[in-house]
Amino acid sequence: MEKSVRKAIIRYLKKHFPGEEKDIIRKADSILPGLKAKAPDMGGKKNALAGNLDMFLLFLAFYEATDHRMAEDAIDEIIQDLYTHYKWLGCFMNINRKPALSFLRNHLYRSYSKYAELVSQKQAKGEWMETWGMRVNPNNATEGYAFTLVGCPLVEYAKKHGYMHLIPHMCALDHAFAKLMHAKLIRTHTVATGSDSCDYWYVPDKSMTARNYKGTIL
Repeated sequence: MEKSVRKAIIRYLKKHFPGEEKDIIRKADSILPGLKAKAPDMGGKKNALAGNLDMFLLFLAFYEATDHRMAEDAIDEIIQDLYTHYKWLGCFMNINRKPALSFLRNHLYRSYSKYAELVSQKQAKGEWMETWGMRVNPNNATEGYAFTLVGCPLVEYAKKHGYMHLIPHMCALDHAFAKLMHAKLIRTHTVATGSDSCDYWYVPDKSMTARNYKGTIL
């Protein structure tokens, strides 16, 4: 995902900073190691969710390299660009189709359960202490699929280093991912808005649940 985001950022630079993009890229690449050095040890590729923090740090490198010119609106545009480039995946991941939903739910629940078990093992050894906690379908939802992430390393990093104004725009990526699957993300609370966790409930976007939900998009 980080490679895809980098490509989207470069497309953004070529559009909005013509003639500057090469210098900005070089500067961002020099800034990124310093940002990573301030981040907690998430276990690298062994941690299935660590890439989310890497993706955030990548954007921050370009945010700093552009002297903060590539900010909130840029995140929104880059997310839309990613959605446009990967919209074709919706042909295969349409959860309005029961076989697709069943396959995706079973696959994700297995993956998430393995992640939760691995985090428990690592934290028992004092490792990965700042990664996300995972609760798989905590409310026993029978429609769509659901999980809760406890804590958020992105929010903690942003609080420490002055980037909280960017976090709500990063959270919007979850809603774009939902659209790729022809799903609606129903979310009632996030770490960014003061909770200790973020809830995720993905339901088919043609379902009555999706149509009737009037909650706030977080």
